[in-house]
Amino acid sequence: MIKVKPLLLLVLTGAIFGSSYAVVKSVVGPIGPVGLAVSRTAIASSILAVLSKVQNTPKLSVPLRRVVFLGILSATLPYSLLSLCAELTNAGTASVINSTVPAFTLILSVLLKRERLTARSVIGLLIGLAAIALVAEQRQLQMNGPFWIGAGAGLIGSASFAYSGIYAKRFFSQTPAIRIALSQQIVAFLTLLPLLFLFPAKGPLSFGLIPNVVILGVIGTALAYIIFFWLLSNVGAITSSYVTYLVPMFGIFWGWLLLSEPISSMSGIGLLGVLIGLWLLLTPSNAKRVSTAS
Repeated sequence: MIKVKPLLLLVLTGAIFGSSYAVVKSVVGPIGPVGLAVSRTAIASSILAVLSKVQNTPKLSVPLRRVVFLGILSATLPYSLLSLCAELTNAGTASVINSTVPAFTLILSVLLKRERLTARSVIGLLIGLAAIALVAEQRQLQMNGPFWIGAGAGLIGSASFAYSGIYAKRFFSQTPAIRIALSQQIVAFLTLLPLLFLFPAKGPLSFGLIPNVVILGVIGTALAYIIFFWLLSNVGAITSSYVTYLVPMFGIFWGWLLLSEPISSMSGIGLLGVLIGLWLLLTPSNAKRVSTAS
């Protein structure tokens, strides 16, 4: 029987991240990738600090160096690099590139032997990757010079985020999700803030775009990462990383719902492939392990 709660939370996180790319694209031009990353982490840190205080969550019991390393891996690098990717390509392309996270997670899990893999989970990931390839093909990407710089930045950010999931699962599995998310955002804010002197904002942010940054910080960052770290603790890094396969699908959905953009037949097939892969990952199986954890 499929695990309903993880499924619903994966879908919700995919929906949030899927809408975030459009928000990032709308504000990254005026304030730049670093300015946007600093803004969203400042807002998210404030919200998470209040929630953590209200809930009286336990303090972190892991060494500070691990907290800093996780924050850089899971937030500092992905936020800045994927924002740069969205600026140099487009929101849809950035979301597709971010969908390489499960592939990176699978490869790193095998190399590091940090998580058990089943043939079922490998098949599910491959089906999802093939489905995303169909969606990418339909986007007719403009592969010029800036595109490759943006794509390279996005791939590095995706690899960093993939490893952060494995790292968090190993060292933070007993830590409340809200406390992990709070420490992550504080580290990201503190490490990104000095970079504003090297990469200052390109111009003032118009008053009309301020709500977009607030929404990105509160929903697209604070809420999304509370859910994501809960998933890491309960279903593992590989299954949790599948959320990035849902991101382009929700990008298409939001475009259809809010902008009346048509959904192509290939996109529909891609969505079906993603759902099949997700079902394979979340349905318990006694299949033979193809890799064992150390």
